[in-house]
Amino acid sequence: MRIILATKSERRKILFKKIIENFEVIESNFEEKSIKEKDPVKFAVECAIGKAKSVGEKYPESIVVGADTVVYVNDEIIGKPENYEEAKIILKKLSGTRHKVITGIAIYQKEKEKLLVDYEVSFVKFKELKDQEIEDYLKTGDFFDKAGAYGIQNIGDKFVEEIEGDFDNVVGLPIQKTKDLLDRFFSEIISVDIEDIAFPNNWAVARYNNLVIFVPGGIVGDRVKVKLSKGLKNYAFGEIVEIEKSSEFRVKPLCEHFNFCGGCVFQNLLYEKQIELKKNYFIQTLKKIGNFDEKFNIEEIIPSPEIYFYRNKMEFAFGSYNNKIVLGLRERRYPYKRYRKNVVPLKKCYIFSESVEKIFPCVLNFLNNLNLEPYDPFEKKGILRHLVIRESKNKNEIMIILVTKSISKNIDFVGLIDLLLSEIKEIKSIYWVENNQLSDVVSYEKKHLIYGNPYIEEILGNLNFRIYPEIFFQPNTKVAEILYGKIKENVKEGSKIVGLFSGSGGIEIFLSDRVKEVIGVDWEEFNINTAVENCEINHIRNCKFYKDKSENFLNNIEDLKGVDYLIVDPPRGGLSKKCIKKILKVNFPFIIYVSCNPSTLARDLKEIREGGYILKKIFLFDMFPHTTHIESITILEKV
Repeated sequence: MRIILATKSERRKILFKKIIENFEVIESNFEEKSIKEKDPVKFAVECAIGKAKSVGEKYPESIVVGADTVVYVNDEIIGKPENYEEAKIILKKLSGTRHKVITGIAIYQKEKEKLLVDYEVSFVKFKELKDQEIEDYLKTGDFFDKAGAYGIQNIGDKFVEEIEGDFDNVVGLPIQKTKDLLDRFFSEIISVDIEDIAFPNNWAVARYNNLVIFVPGGIVGDRVKVKLSKGLKNYAFGEIVEIEKSSEFRVKPLCEHFNFCGGCVFQNLLYEKQIELKKNYFIQTLKKIGNFDEKFNIEEIIPSPEIYFYRNKMEFAFGSYNNKIVLGLRERRYPYKRYRKNVVPLKKCYIFSESVEKIFPCVLNFLNNLNLEPYDPFEKKGILRHLVIRESKNKNEIMIILVTKSISKNIDFVGLIDLLLSEIKEIKSIYWVENNQLSDVVSYEKKHLIYGNPYIEEILGNLNFRIYPEIFFQPNTKVAEILYGKIKENVKEGSKIVGLFSGSGGIEIFLSDRVKEVIGVDWEEFNINTAVENCEINHIRNCKFYKDKSENFLNNIEDLKGVDYLIVDPPRGGLSKKCIKKILKVNFPFIIYVSCNPSTLARDLKEIREGGYILKKIFLFDMFPHTTHIESITILEKV
């Protein structure tokens, strides 16, 4: 196969030689100035495509590789200087900056009309450069034909303080990324039948000879053409290039962003089939991890009463697109693509609330005038982090939480408040939260109530619950009510209950009118304070809440006397070995385990059963339609 590198750069020729032994070099006549794109990544990619296609049109049977590197600093795309004076201006702009070096890559074959593109981003931090240092370097003539007017391999630590990312990319061609792209270009295209879904990744499963192929986006019953990407020797990944026959379970997703957004993964799958697959996943997980050899029955699998607009809380991220601030969710992960945490701009969110359509424009109109940058989780730079929205589904109240890094200048939020209240009458509370953590999480380090009540209220059964910014409340209100009701049905009247990981007391308070006494335990002080407050507003007298670690509380023999039921509702990581050991030592007559993670549940049930408990009942609840998550209640009895 004839391979052509469309370049005149000596650096790229040397780098390309590392991965392709035999290739030709043909200079492209593509005019980079014809690209008007202002986004630096898109600019670099379009230039790379232009170079590859300008050569590929003349040699249609050949595979042509084009690349283009630009430097991006202070919202300016910087290419190659045309002369000495322009190079001097560029280096002065880069002096003392931390700038991006972006290379777009395109592989093209005209004969098959086949094109693959990708890009790489590295970061270079320059020292403060003296005029004489710039003059001395420019006299070498090394700046010609180099993006940013410098060759990293020659200036070294004279100019550079730090490099983050792929060094080869800064030289002019990211070798590993180019090799991966070539592997994909040459990869085999085959037809396969989708047989199953692999949880929790939601990758469809097919088989080809003795090879297992994971196919993101596939549906059980599909026949698809896939482009194979390399995996290990017994499996590979397949990127769908064509759906030859659609499954009877495939449906059209409502959301136009479905294939790109990471918010949900099953909108293209019939809801009844989602339930069936989740149930099967749960059963297989208990068998494989929990060593359940015997048959066991699932009493019920309870669907969500609403499969769209069901969530009562979402954490949206800020990003940028065409130099404008946008709001949305992080992009979906694919095993054959590099995950960059880009934000997919949204107008609607079908799993959350119709209020998004009104809230987003108000927030973006206000923020786009403040000259604040979205936070980049890779660069660790920027101000605007998240917009958290909480909505009570039964009382129809909304809380808005704007999360940013600390801001040096004073911001008058009156304009934002006025915009929001003029469009959304249901808003009862608006917060500004300062979060200076480096990780891409919402942390309530410093809260400022800038409008309304410090909480919104929700109703479960006939009970009122106050919801503050940081407390945990089951994300699907309708299913939470059913789940709590199912627990109530399975505890005896007049019994004594201890709830570990109680959060703000939802389960414990819900059970209070059926039992004699309830004790809730949680490590977070704000959860305990809210639980106590929720007891007071509902005039409940038989609930007590303790701020303590579960492992420590289990040492309190006095409080544990006469307890009939232990209820545990741990986070996704499940119970610690120490906690399980202490639970088994107490010998509770019944354990009710509420879980959002079948894998850790199965692991914990194995130890609990070995400690003398038998499985009595299992209930499944679809708390999160269109995702791979499943909630469960497992009831165990001491023998």
